[in-house]
Amino acid sequence: MFPFFEKIRKDSFFRTKLFLKVSFILNVGFSAFLLTVSRINFSKWFFVMSIYYVLLSLSRILVFLQINPEKKLISKIKTMRLCGCFLLLINLAVSTMMFILVYRGHYVKHHEITVIALAAYTFFSLTVAIISSVKHLKKNDYVFSSAKIISLTSASVSLVTLTNTMLTTFGESNLALRNVVMPLLSGSVSVFIIVGAIIMICKANSDLRTLKNENKG
Repeated sequence: MFPFFEKIRKDSFFRTKLFLKVSFILNVGFSAFLLTVSRINFSKWFFVMSIYYVLLSLSRILVFLQINPEKKLISKIKTMRLCGCFLLLINLAVSTMMFILVYRGHYVKHHEITVIALAAYTFFSLTVAIISSVKHLKKNDYVFSSAKIISLTSASVSLVTLTNTMLTTFGESNLALRNVVMPLLSGSVSVFIIVGAIIMICKANSDLRTLKNENKG
């Protein structure tokens, strides 16, 4: 058992692969949970979010396949660009759906257990994503960076879903607050993810051009 933890501590590739595996399992499980609740309570918001998490799981698979010391640098850079494009597209689509649901006044009061489950997942994923990102902040690795940005994206969207659920469940008598908080929070998270995705794409394109020029020289 101790050699396993020692490998986690020393081997960054093994640690990142393990992190992605666990994140993938949690993503799929959380997506299934949201889908189940959406069917029970007829919640369009939870249905949209369940699809979103399935798509994020696909991006984790893409990154996982690139975690290999033998992979060429150009392949890793292209992976970052592809992840950036993927995040940009799905976030634009889901952000549109979120704002439509918010402004149409669609809301469902959920059971307290659902809120607790959402809170537990959100705080866990957000804490892990932040700690992991800070820990690897100085690492200039394209695949690792992609994995961290996907994790922050997932945690940020979870925060929006948790806020929406809490406001409709415990703040039913003050829906005006929800109509103010949700557009602001949804907009902030959407901008954060879009900017992150654009930075990934721009950095990848810039580094690909630099690599191409170096090879020509």
